[in-house]
Amino acid sequence: MTSLQKKGKMLYRCYVALGIAAMAFVAAGVIFAVIMRYFFNISFTFLEELITLVFTFTTFWGIGICVLENEHVLIDFFFAKIPPHIQRWVNVVNYSIVLISLAILQYYAIGWIRVAGKTISNGMRIKYVYIYGIMPIGVGISLICVLIKIYSLIKNVDLEFLKPVYEEEEGL
Repeated sequence: MTSLQKKGKMLYRCYVALGIAAMAFVAAGVIFAVIMRYFFNISFTFLEELITLVFTFTTFWGIGICVLENEHVLIDFFFAKIPPHIQRWVNVVNYSIVLISLAILQYYAIGWIRVAGKTISNGMRIKYVYIYGIMPIGVGISLICVLIKIYSLIKNVDLEFLKPVYEEEEGL
């Protein structure tokens, strides 16, 4: 594994770890909020808003992970019948369409945040620009991930080095 691959793997692990930590926070926050509300009749408005914020974060943060790990929705009935050397180029076209779609989403997300970002949230009392700023950040990271995926398809480079190797796979 080259030095660049090691750095890429470390960056990827940090990227995934942040997503996992955010999802764990959402799960723990929801459990806590439900217990407090139904057993003690206590509700926290800021917590509800924070959970929604972090859930939004996980949604936009996870787009790039799904792209790199091929975890997106795929109906491959016809795709499986195409020869492998053509499948690669069909994937390049598909990811190019995803790239264009994400670029359009990025454009409109930035425009929407410029307009709606000045409003103050009810629960946490901060501007929405800080809450929904994850949209352009997550989509921007996703655009980079799609470009990496398209590059790997064109150059026929495998991205498997990003995924963790478990002990049984290493032969330990």
